[in-house]
This record gives sequence, C-alpha cells and structure tokens, in this order.
Amino acid sequence: MNFMYSQEEINRIGELASELTPPGEIAILMGLDPDHFMAELSNRYSAAHRAYFKGKAETAHMLRKLELEFARVGSPLAVQMTGAFLHDMTAAEDF
Repeated sequence: MNFMYSQEEINRIGELASELTPPGEIAILMGLDPDHFMAELSNRYSAAHRAYFKGKAETAHMLRKLELEFARVGSPLAVQMTGAFLHDMTAAEDF
C-alpha cells in the first residue's frame, strides 16, 4: 500500500536518514504513523523508500571517503576499515 507524502515530507525523510536517524525516530519526529511508515520503507518503489535509502547511502558514502583519506595518510585503523569496505563491496557484487 502506498501512502502519499508531500515533497516536503519526502525531503525531510531523506534529510533525517542522512543524519542516520532510525526509521522509528523519523516517524515520531515527523508525526507519521510508524506502521505505515515502515510499510512504505519496505516498498522499494515508494518515494519514501528512495528518499530514506538515498539519504542513508549519501552519508555512508561520505564516511567511506573520509576513511579512505585517513587510510591514505597511514591510519592503521582506517586501512583495516577500508579493507572491510572492499570486502563488503566484493561480497555484494552478485551479478
């Protein structure tokens, strides 16, 4: 079932997701029905799903870029983390 959110609400969902806000908290902060919101997030074709996962992915991307920068200047922990990122990336390549 698709619920209609305004463009402003969709933008806010993306913004809160980019700040790594859990879905239940997004629903509370925005005054949304938590069950309906979770149903929307499970629908890969909904605008709420796309906004949430895009916001989350943008922050994850930024964090990986920072970790790579730290690895390039010799941080042992960053080198370890980037190795884990590469492993995860390779494991997800199930074409």
